[in-house]
Amino acid sequence: MRMRKARIPAAAVVVLVSSLAGAGLLCAQEKPGDKGETAEAKKLRGRATAPTAADVDADVTLDAMLAKNDKAAFSESKGAKATGENDAHKWVIVEVTPAWQKKSAALSPEALRKLPGTRVRVTGWLYWEPDEEQGDPRGTRWEIHPVTAIAPAR
Repeated sequence: MRMRKARIPAAAVVVLVSSLAGAGLLCAQEKPGDKGETAEAKKLRGRATAPTAADVDADVTLDAMLAKNDKAAFSESKGAKATGENDAHKWVIVEVTPAWQKKSAALSPEALRKLPGTRVRVTGWLYWEPDEEQGDPRGTRWEIHPVTAIAPAR
């Protein structure tokens, strides 16, 4: 399954996404044997409904995700809304799946390509990345995956 990845930097202006595809940030692929390939993980990553207001954990911020890098810190049954800022050293991964790209014009590759340089708010489900070693500068194994909405931030 081909996954589209974007990184929300934590701390100055969120420069989200899809022309990031040219930088290889949106086109990441799960590798055979990844712990994320379990049936349970696939179910979490493939959620087809957006989190409701009641599902969203208001305590989840990019800073909180970066500060609490353990699975017990948050619940994967909760959603998150995050707006962040640029920090070249630590990242929170957000993933826009092909299924959500088909559901929402705002998540289409064309729409995502227009976002670099735009401060955005990302909504989606919390997901704990089960694979410890990643080849990127992520600051936490917590992700927003799948992303269910992206909107300009105020």
